[in-house]
Amino acid sequence: MKTLSVLVFLVLALSFTAQAQPPFSATITNPNSTTIKFNPKQKIPPIKLNCKMTSGQYRPYACEFSFDKLEFYGNDGSLLGTVTSGQPKTTPLLFTKAKSSAPAGQSGLITYTVKAYFTRRNKPAFPIDKGYQIRTCKVTSCLQSDQISTALSAITMPAGINEQAIITFDLQWVYGKKDGLMIGPRELYIENDVTTTKFKFSTQYTMRDKSEAWIDIAPVITGEPSPN
Repeated sequence: MKTLSVLVFLVLALSFTAQAQPPFSATITNPNSTTIKFNPKQKIPPIKLNCKMTSGQYRPYACEFSFDKLEFYGNDGSLLGTVTSGQPKTTPLLFTKAKSSAPAGQSGLITYTVKAYFTRRNKPAFPIDKGYQIRTCKVTSCLQSDQISTALSAITMPAGINEQAIITFDLQWVYGKKDGLMIGPRELYIENDVTTTKFKFSTQYTMRDKSEAWIDIAPVITGEPSPN
């Protein structure tokens, strides 16, 4: 009986000790052999995925930014319109609010000031050389073989994840009411000046695939006064 009492005491003691232990650490390993350690009482950290290219395949380098929105401003500082990522809606721009333009009724350049909003989502795949650059194309789903223009270069962007940058600059279009022209930027990109060189020149790669973030826009000029 004495031996049985001792065994019962040991079992109870071990049970109490086990209940008093703090949560143990656990480890999971995903199919790509990435090991993540976590406490069972904590949320499992999210696994960052590369963004997808137009082909549907994952981009070989995780996209650094999201292109949150693009705002158009008038010559008096008023907000004319806002474009967000996704299918672009037509953005009316008042002729009289342009920063500069050809005389009413004549073809020429028309300029508006814009603000681009970016948020960092991932660290750079490669350290920049001179800086980031904002580039534009006159068509959507632009190919590397299409005409590409550089709006800004040597840009400094925030280093911290979820930090936002707001960049102000001007965009120009060729416009003429007589000819119904509106030729100019339709797609904007931000590129890491080193990461972009890692993509071989190919018509199979769009500018979207090379960029860290992009946005489509569809501006239209309204309210042009009569030239008479």
